[in-house]
Amino acid sequence: MQIRLRDPRLPVIRTKRLVLRDITVADISPAYIAWLNDPETVKYLEIRFRRQPPDIVRKYIEDRLKDTINSHHFGIYDQNGQRLVGTVTLPRINRRHGYADISFVIGHPEASGKGYASEAVHGICYYAFFHMGLTKLWGGYYEGHEASARVFAKNGFSVEGCLRKKLLSYDGRRVDHILVGLLAEEFKPAEKYLGPIPPLVSIDEDVP
Repeated sequence: MQIRLRDPRLPVIRTKRLVLRDITVADISPAYIAWLNDPETVKYLEIRFRRQPPDIVRKYIEDRLKDTINSHHFGIYDQNGQRLVGTVTLPRINRRHGYADISFVIGHPEASGKGYASEAVHGICYYAFFHMGLTKLWGGYYEGHEASARVFAKNGFSVEGCLRKKLLSYDGRRVDHILVGLLAEEFKPAEKYLGPIPPLVSIDEDVP
């Protein structure tokens, strides 16, 4: 586990197998655009309602790079930080009350089924609680989205609520919005996701 702070940019976080860092314009590859527009990948995401052409994606990335106070949008990279395979995001950070929501997706077709989502979420939880000083993280998922339910459960999140029939599923059904939460005091850093966990320090090494 290594965290390299780069204020005002997002930090670079190394977990056991992954590198989490900001997505730059240079990272907007045809493969990235392809999985943002793949119906199977985005069927539980709000971006499924609008096609994501390169200019829209570029504008979104540029906006996220400009604002690292109110939101943190991390790319998930494997292959020693070289291949963008997904994202994990704190879309809304409330620093007054010390909480943020968290969302994630593994999009690259060769990266699914490897446990990357659980590892990336664990790395962001560690950073949010131990470096940002947040007290709570919360998230939500579509009823029936078992993959998201497992990722949250593996990271210690508990179901806290259910907004009945709030969401329109990809197949046209009305489904519940399941809400989950995790407190800083409940989070247990795990070496199976983070690797060896050092004292809380910043690592000043170059990371691709």
